[in-house]
Amino acid sequence: MTILNNDFLALTLANQDGIAPFQFSFPGGVGYVEDAGILRLEPTQSSATHLVLSVGIHGNETGPIELVNQLVTAILKGAISLNIRLLVLIGNPVAANLAKRFCDVNLNRLFNGAWQEYDGFEAKRAQRLEQAICDFYSITEHKTDQIKLHYDLHTAIRGSVYEKFAVYPYVKNGVYNKEQLAFLAASGIDAVLLSHQPTTTFSYYSYAVHDAHAFTVELGKVYRFGENDLSRFADFGDSLTLLLEQGRLAQSSLATLCIFRVLDSLVKDDDSYELSIASDAKNFTALEAGYRIAHSDKGDYYIKQTGDAIVFPNIKLPVGQRAGLMVRPAAMSDLQLD
Repeated sequence: MTILNNDFLALTLANQDGIAPFQFSFPGGVGYVEDAGILRLEPTQSSATHLVLSVGIHGNETGPIELVNQLVTAILKGAISLNIRLLVLIGNPVAANLAKRFCDVNLNRLFNGAWQEYDGFEAKRAQRLEQAICDFYSITEHKTDQIKLHYDLHTAIRGSVYEKFAVYPYVKNGVYNKEQLAFLAASGIDAVLLSHQPTTTFSYYSYAVHDAHAFTVELGKVYRFGENDLSRFADFGDSLTLLLEQGRLAQSSLATLCIFRVLDSLVKDDDSYELSIASDAKNFTALEAGYRIAHSDKGDYYIKQTGDAIVFPNIKLPVGQRAGLMVRPAAMSDLQLD
């Protein structure tokens, strides 16, 4: 069996519930379709760099899916010479076919074993995706000088003051990787959020369990398949191409990055929960000290300092889930880098 027209996305969407594993050759290596939406590409030459590109963890976030599918097609045609190990994951093909964010449960809240608390497609899918990454990184065990990377690519529900931004998973010792930040800057990322606590997101799983450099990367706004302007992802695509071909991280000045620290997670604590912002308010909308941003019959949340901003506001979710993040600008000079 082969990937018809080198179109991994089409193969995935046509076999959303599963596919029999198969192996194939491409210029410069061997490929393995391990399951629906799970593709491993091994270059002929051994490599110390192991890259995971995940997309479509939310099925309606189609831009990154199309971007990565273009890169995969170019590799399979020989237009990109792959010289690192690559695992491509299309996270939620069932939701993608339905043009929905998810079917039963938000997939990006089910990692680090959180899937064990749920039933349904997304829970099983989270378990399968964790296993795929575990298998992929297993080759690095007991080896030194291995570079493990995971970029989980998304688009946001709403617009943003900073169109492209990344979430840096919680780092217990508070030391951040300068090379990775410079890669994000070179890739057209405008801002970086420094997480304040462990989570059950996909990128945090790879960081916490496999010690990978891992990020959730937001590349713009949600659009349907075929409606994305992929030229807006050009910088990120160029950086990925350089990494795929040369195993080298593009670098740029950190001065272009705006840094934010996450202060609090806003949690929907009751069915009466409301956010006091416009329905079209952008991510990173800054607010005044004392403003009541959230209210429910169980309590209120007030802005602590003028300039604090909200990111990922969303109350169309079950009680107990995150309704937004409160963030505060930070100076790059205040960060501890390695």
